[in-house]
Parts: sequence; structure tokens; C-alpha cells
Amino acid sequence: MENKPQTILVIDDEPALLQALAAKIKRKGYSVITAVDGNDGYLKAQQNMPDLILSDVMMPPPNGLELRRLLSLDPQLATIPFIFLTARTSVEDRVSGLEEGADDYITKPFETEELLARIAAVLRRVQAERQAGRDEMKALAEQSMNELKKEILQNFHHELRTPLTNILMPLQLIADRKLVDPEEQVKFVKSALSNADRLESLVTDLILLSNMDQGNLNSVRQPLDFKVFLRPAIQKRFDRYSGKHLNFTIDLPERLEVAVPRREFVHAIIHLLDNAFKFNEENGSVHFRSTIENGDVTLFIQDNGKGIPPELREKVFERFYQISQGDNRDNDGMGVGLPIARAVFATFGGSVEILESQKGCTVKAVIPKALPGDLVYG
Repeated sequence: MENKPQTILVIDDEPALLQALAAKIKRKGYSVITAVDGNDGYLKAQQNMPDLILSDVMMPPPNGLELRRLLSLDPQLATIPFIFLTARTSVEDRVSGLEEGADDYITKPFETEELLARIAAVLRRVQAERQAGRDEMKALAEQSMNELKKEILQNFHHELRTPLTNILMPLQLIADRKLVDPEEQVKFVKSALSNADRLESLVTDLILLSNMDQGNLNSVRQPLDFKVFLRPAIQKRFDRYSGKHLNFTIDLPERLEVAVPRREFVHAIIHLLDNAFKFNEENGSVHFRSTIENGDVTLFIQDNGKGIPPELREKVFERFYQISQGDNRDNDGMGVGLPIARAVFATFGGSVEILESQKGCTVKAVIPKALPGDLVYG
């Protein structure tokens, strides 16, 4: 398959010269578009995004210089290489044209071969500059990605090693009979269990991330009683933050039942609540409530912490966003809770979003009622 010929937009208000120029440039293998004045040229530049513009200077307004200024105001058109073609020969005219952003300045009369050579030279130079820019951006992107990978691995090491150490150490003390007081043993066992829960949560995150990448998240909906399946998990996670003395209230119906992928759903809700606990201030408050309308259940998790700026309310749903903040972040974590929660809810047609809040952060999570085509078990 042959490469598409490069397109050149030729603008001149002298019809005979315009047609002659177009014919000569076409014979060189270029695709040519013609325009009879500055306004026509600007419109055709917008419509066709040519590879180069060859324009007369002395035309009815907008003349060539004015046209170049107009093009420079449009981010998409500003980067198109531009050659002025004019009868003006003074140094001042050349400088004026180049100061307006022209890539070259050709005076009439001109030799056809010189014109074609200059067109080819400008196109080669622009192509080389763009390739250099792409290479630079690629190198910067690779460097940024490598730094993020390194930080993820370091953070993963910390997230994994800390609970593992806190599991093995108390168990080893008990196994070596260095703890003989039964109450002290219970205390250390509870600590080991708490850290085992942390480790299990991290492993579940990694499994869900893998399933997300493979498009293999569980979407089978099962009846879930909040009181039976969710409240114990919530209490266990809330206990981690006992030192912050948070005021946590739950306003859910006593027998609220929904149909969702149970394990994944509970994990997603715990992540949403964990964020509310983690990013809240000491003695702050967290409120978990629900509304029901036409069979759809909407959950709201509201805290009075620092909140999330409007410009970041979608950014925080990007995987590892928290880690990418480097030393600027105030809290540990893998930065995957929100993307996992949104992905889990999406499997059964639900949604997770961050709402506008005067203070703190409010997360809205929607559980739509099961439809006849949904896969429901139990």
C-alpha cells in the first residue's frame, strides 16, 4: 500500500498564478488544494488540515500576514508549516514574514525548481522536528512509567511486608512459649488476625486487578443481606481506625437485600468506606446511608474530611493514582480501591461517582435492580 501523498494548500488571489502553481506542485507528486483569498484559505485549512500552506502575502484582507496570525490562534492549525510567496523583496518584509511564524519566504519571480526544493526542505525539517518531539515524549513517558513501576513495587513491598511481619512475629512468640499470660496471648493472636485480614485484602485486590485486565470479573448476582454479609466486614474495617475516634453512623434498612456478586461487592464497599475512614480527620464523622427508588438501591458514603477537588474527581478512579503522587501523598495504600469499586459495580450495571460536596467527600454508588436478562443465582 503506497503512502498517501502530502497535501499542500496554495492560496493566491491571482487565478492564473494559482492554477499554474497548483499544476507544478501536483506534477511533483503532492496533493494540492487551492484557495482564492485569505478567508477561503482559512476555511480550507480547517477542513483539510494540509501538511503545508503556500500563501501569497498581498491579498484582500485577511492578507497573508493576517492569515498567519489567525492560524496561530488555533492550536490545531498553528503547527502547519507556512511559506510566504510574495513580490516584496525588502529585508524588512522578510523579517516581518518570519516573525509571523513563517517557515520560509519566497520572492517572486521564482524558479519552479527552487520553490519545489524549498517546499520539500520545509516538509523534511518539520517531519524531523516532529519525530524528535515524538521520540522525546516517548522517552519521557517511558521514564515516567519506569518511575511509577518502581514506586508501585516499593509500595507493594511495604504493603505486603508490614502485615506479614505483624503476623509472623506474634505467632512466633506464642510458638516459642514466650507469652504465657492467656490475656496477652489473645491480644497477640488478635493482632495477627487483624494483619492477616490486611494481607487477605491486598491479595484480593491483586486478584481483582488481574480479573479486570482479563475482562473476567464475576458478574453473577446473588441475594445479599446487608446485616449478614456486610455489617461484620464493615465493623472489622472500622476497628482498624479506632485510634482516630471517628463518629461512624449507618442508616440502612434493617433487612436491606440486593442481588450482587457477593464477595466482590463487599470488597468494593469496604474500599469505599476505608477511604472515608482513612482520609478523614481525627474525631471526624462518616455517614453511610441508602435510598430505594423503583427497585434501585443508591448508597451514599459521606465524610467531613479534606474532600477531593473537582478537577480530581475522575482522576482518582485511575489505577495507582495515589501512588503516582509520590512523596506528596499523606496516606499509604496501593491506589486501587476506587478503580476496583467502579469496575465491580459496572459488572451488574451499577455506578460509582464522587458528588459535589460543600465539605468532605460524598460517594454515590448505585445498585440497579436485577433485570430479566441478568444472571442471578440463589
